[in-house]
Amino acid sequence: MIRISTKEIVDILPYGDGKAIVVEKNPISIDKKFKVTYSVVDFDAKTKDVLTKNAYLLRKFGSAYKNISETIPNFVQCDAAVLYDRRVLVIYPNGEAGIFDREGELSWSGYFRYHDKTVYGLALEGKYFWAVCPQERCVIRYSSQTMQVDLRIGGKDANTFINPTHISADGENIYVCSHSNKVRKIDGSNFTVSDHLRFDEPVSRYYRLGKFSVAVLQSGTYLFDEK
Repeated sequence: MIRISTKEIVDILPYGDGKAIVVEKNPISIDKKFKVTYSVVDFDAKTKDVLTKNAYLLRKFGSAYKNISETIPNFVQCDAAVLYDRRVLVIYPNGEAGIFDREGELSWSGYFRYHDKTVYGLALEGKYFWAVCPQERCVIRYSSQTMQVDLRIGGKDANTFINPTHISADGENIYVCSHSNKVRKIDGSNFTVSDHLRFDEPVSRYYRLGKFSVAVLQSGTYLFDEK
């Protein structure tokens, strides 16, 4: 594994073949103020280069990024996805969410809840998206067309997911950070759940990007080749 950052990571986005955008939080004063820096990590070349804010926003929110980023209060600490019909869904860690139309105008705002518990995270799968509900110990698949629950995996009475905190997808499978130091995999073809990776320290984010993976651990953010 190669450590690519020791700073707090607030966002990671795929950026073409073999690359990802990494957004780092940098304290600038003792009163908890900070700025963020945007970088592109090239997995094959093992390089890390500066990226502009606009390039990051375009990748995250699509062509209407200017209107969207001017509307929402904190565009780095949310998850976002351009849906199948070019609407943009944004979800914050407290479950607050918004849907923007193709022009970047806010068309709906509210909260995602399951049994009155906070739902957050965003992993896109075609006309569906996945999120986590830590207090209910489950992950949920929603329909992007209706914004209603389509499928739930796990639950309070099961040990499938214990405190799931992050979810991602690679086009084939879904990956969930759970049990503090585990990444569990949901098979995209039959929805069976299995252990994918186990680390020696807590893992807060995990992304499978082609043959490479990026994991945000307690000691830093790492790039590694699983094959």
